[in-house]
Amino acid sequence: MANFIENTLEKGEKVVFQGRLHWIFNWEYLFGGVALVLISVILLIINFSLNYEDSDEYSFVFAIVCCVGIAIGLGLIGWANFIRSKTEFAITNSRFIQKDGIFNIKMTEIPLFKVETVNFYQSFLERILSTGTIELVGSGGTSHKLSYVQEPFKVRNLLTTYMKENKAKE
Repeated sequence: MANFIENTLEKGEKVVFQGRLHWIFNWEYLFGGVALVLISVILLIINFSLNYEDSDEYSFVFAIVCCVGIAIGLGLIGWANFIRSKTEFAITNSRFIQKDGIFNIKMTEIPLFKVETVNFYQSFLERILSTGTIELVGSGGTSHKLSYVQEPFKVRNLLTTYMKENKAKE
């Protein structure tokens, strides 16, 4: 995870925190994959528990379809984790860095001395799941939002701490 961000560090710059997106980032893929696997396994168990006398051929085809459903469901779960792993962000002692993308890479860098405020958003469900949204508002009024942050309050505290340190250096 850290290879891309570590390659962009400037002289004397250190990574203070490396963040990840929460697993709920791709909840559609995860929910769909888990549901497909569960339904396929249940149908496979039902298929083998029923006693077919005349239709062994249909039982075999149905078992193949269930196995394909399990494979697709596991593929969806794997894809969700792969996509999640390709978004990384870090807080260094002087800036915030975010990298998105697999083939086409988008990198956002915000010097911490240019950040005016750090906004923090968290719904009740997000509090239960320990995720939230961080918004960095820059000196020109520009903002950068990062949703589904794992441990968002810790990220907010680190950003404000290093933001104040960088402004004191000016």
